[in-house]
Amino acid sequence: MDFSSSSDSSDEELFEILENIEVVRNFRVRNDPFVEYSEGEFRDRFRFTKNTVNYLVQLITDDIRPTTHRNRSLSVAEQLLLTLRFYATGEYLDN
Repeated sequence: MDFSSSSDSSDEELFEILENIEVVRNFRVRNDPFVEYSEGEFRDRFRFTKNTVNYLVQLITDDIRPTTHRNRSLSVAEQLLLTLRFYATGEYLDN
């Protein structure tokens, strides 16, 4: 019995079906901490004022700017705020 021809045929059909499937990607909306938090909440959370963080973002933008937007990478400000939050609390997640 030769199953190779029917197997090849069904594989080709499967590949055609898979090529036509559209993958829906759902992205969570990222909140802007500069808008979401008051000055006091921002300082408590990140240990810096909004103005200081904006100044730091200007200083480091050229060094850590994402090179593409294809992968919905984090902005410079988001990267900095995540780092500052970790330094402020020593934790990755909020309690």
